[in-house]
Amino acid sequence: MASSLPSLCSFKRPLCKPTLPKYPKIRSETRPGEGKPSNMVDANLSILRARIEELRRKERLNLSYNVKSGWNYPSVYNHSYRLKRDAIVSESMELVGIISGTLGLVFLSGSLSVWVASLLFL
Repeated sequence: MASSLPSLCSFKRPLCKPTLPKYPKIRSETRPGEGKPSNMVDANLSILRARIEELRRKERLNLSYNVKSGWNYPSVYNHSYRLKRDAIVSESMELVGIISGTLGLVFLSGSLSVWVASLLFL
């Protein structure tokens, strides 16, 4: 059975020839309003440039309303600096209080122990 297949193909060529599917030809068509793709890109770029310019104008207007005379530093900077400075000062004062309390307790306990020792050995 296997030997009959090649002999069949050798005698009748049209049966063994593979058939390729025929696809329809594809043609691109442009509509009257679309134009060339390069024109579309240029049109999109011009729209983008216009939007960017509009945003820049809005930012300039917003900045001009917020500007005051003199230095234009944000108040958050001064506020955060003051908070940091106040925190450092309060921590420093707390550290000075702890150190002075410890030294005072050492001197007080030393003085009391000397007084008690003088009472016992007299």
